[in-house]
Amino acid sequence: MNFNEFAKPLSLYPAADLLFVALGNEYRGDDAAGLLFLDKLKEMDLFHGVGLLHVFTNPENYLQQILDSPARVVVFIDAARFGGEPGEIRWLDNSAIDTMGISTHAYSIQLVEKYLLNHRQFTFKYLGIEPLRTEVGDHLSSQVLTGIAVFFAHVYENV
Repeated sequence: MNFNEFAKPLSLYPAADLLFVALGNEYRGDDAAGLLFLDKLKEMDLFHGVGLLHVFTNPENYLQQILDSPARVVVFIDAARFGGEPGEIRWLDNSAIDTMGISTHAYSIQLVEKYLLNHRQFTFKYLGIEPLRTEVGDHLSSQVLTGIAVFFAHVYENV
């Protein structure tokens, strides 16, 4: 995926309507990919005015913060096993989220989604980063680091 493929579905919304939510465990190797991706978005100020939230492995602890935000579109960013090459970044089909092994979190992300929808209307999008390894004590793999670095290195070329 390049930056245009990432930004195009988001360009339909004003910045204030977007909330990027990064999931991940920095102690489980590539499971931290979503956290790193969000850090890079923040460093580059690519989406000025959007909400940025690191929820780590407990999105359920941030439900009220999400509900209190002005966001109408929540973009979950996480490691996900979708069958790509390690480090590949891809928009994921919402209907397949729980079947493709999105990260290593205790609560199903679709359970989080259902809870939020019980309180107000949201649109949910899922950005997955294919991990190589997610064992406790692993470091981010060079493949995932490279995939994220290449994505952000080409941002200004594709804007």
